[in-house]
Amino acid sequence: MNQRAAIITGAGGFVGCAIAAGLLALGWQVVAVDLSFDAAAQARLAGASLVEGDLASGGLDLPRADLFIHAAALTTDAGTLGISAAAHIRANMAPLLTVLAHAAATRPAVFVFLSSTGVFSATDGLPELTDASTPTADHPYAAAKRAGELLTPAALAGLCRVLVVRLGYLYGPGEVARSTRTNVSLMRRWLDDAAQGRALMVPADDPRRDWTFAPDLASALVRLIDAEPPGHPVHLNSGHILSDTELARLISRADPRAVVRRGPASGAKPPALPSRLSALSGFCWTAPEDGLARLMAERTAA
Repeated sequence: MNQRAAIITGAGGFVGCAIAAGLLALGWQVVAVDLSFDAAAQARLAGASLVEGDLASGGLDLPRADLFIHAAALTTDAGTLGISAAAHIRANMAPLLTVLAHAAATRPAVFVFLSSTGVFSATDGLPELTDASTPTADHPYAAAKRAGELLTPAALAGLCRVLVVRLGYLYGPGEVARSTRTNVSLMRRWLDDAAQGRALMVPADDPRRDWTFAPDLASALVRLIDAEPPGHPVHLNSGHILSDTELARLISRADPRAVVRRGPASGAKPPALPSRLSALSGFCWTAPEDGLARLMAERTAA
């Protein structure tokens, strides 16, 4: 069997790097694209071809691939960055338009646009989000992701298969803050809080969140692209849903330094249910307690 090739944008970041590393482990050829790769990302992506540069410029020379995954995204909010909402949207849309033009010209077998449950507001889909839930969030990140969900299938209609995937709460090895993603997951933040002697503050509304171990994503995506992509955005998550109290208890059992306290309400959005896709029937998602154990082992080794 010929070795399959993939291009992943945003591969220097947490999610993109996890997917790229997972594809490498599955035997794929990988072209990893980002503005820059730190030493940790370079180590995790040993064996991949690394391409550094600004996608928005349109000047990167990328090959054709069987699979193109657009994971690059600016998730840090506009206020934190000190830019306008329009500039934030442009920062997310310009790279997408570049890669859509590339895909239209080179016609990969499958193009994957990574969206997010960030397209939903706190009142959408109560009590749980499904593929049929209507997104109403209107902040710049949500607007750009929703635009991408609509533009990608339209731009590539008849040229290649398109899969639009919404990701929820992700955690895993190698998660650190960077300029494009200053907020790490609650799992990562609480582990750091416990290690530094800070309390784990559980919101008064004790939200429930869907937790997916980022290293699982590559194998799940390969299953999906080898099947017939559905004609609508799908939630790609494990189905492991925990309240914040349950998550805090998991962490406190793993790290005796953790102290759990009650904080103000969060107003978090409801959890997303995994899409009912036959391609993922029987897929073995990592349980939160097992993923947490791997994170604790990673910390001990460091």
